[in-house]
Amino acid sequence: MTVDFGNWKKFFCKQETTEIKNETVYRKNGNLIEKIISRNTNTNEILKITYFDYFNDKKIKSVEEFKNNKKIREINFSLFKSITDYDLQTGKKLKTTNYNPNNSNKKVSTYDYDLQTGKIIKMSVFKTDGKNPAFVKELSSDTGLITRCINYKTNSSAIASVAKYDFLDNTTIKTTYYYNSPIKINTPEEADKKIIADNINRKILSTSSNNKIASLIDTLYTNKMNFSMINNS
Repeated sequence: MTVDFGNWKKFFCKQETTEIKNETVYRKNGNLIEKIISRNTNTNEILKITYFDYFNDKKIKSVEEFKNNKKIREINFSLFKSITDYDLQTGKKLKTTNYNPNNSNKKVSTYDYDLQTGKIIKMSVFKTDGKNPAFVKELSSDTGLITRCINYKTNSSAIASVAKYDFLDNTTIKTTYYYNSPIKINTPEEADKKIIADNINRKILSTSSNNKIASLIDTLYTNKMNFSMINNS
């Protein structure tokens, strides 16, 4: 029995191709292209809409991508490149990624959205390499206030500190910093779990402890005392 591996390969590697038809929409003056709508020839579903600059139809302003006639992504080129991804079920924003105006491959920042409220719940700002975050801020989906800020070391992807904020209504009443302890912290969640370790290493500093330190220093100078006079017990 002779096996034709050429036909076998064609059979199992066969790929379905989508035929696309483009519909060009012109502006009211009839001279410049406003947008091009790309559709699936077989189903007539919209796959992509390409918008062009108002004064120059050789320049793309933005591109919208669709799946099952629902927008799943928008790429904007107006001032700088930005990509917004949408939830297929709700049609709401999931995430926006902003890129360097001088290098469209380097990320500057990202915004994550809450599907219920539509508010930003996470903001990441990246280092000049466009890959590693410089800091990440997490926000409350209800109030929009910052609940936690993660700072990363300058020359690495390691966490330098994690700041947690406690609120009373809209007023910050306490800020606690968890600094990277001798026990390496790789994620913000690990920082939360190592409060005891940080306490032992005296690397937790809060606004309340700051006030106590300031009060202690004032007392020392007022009473002309020195640190050796303080009973550490």
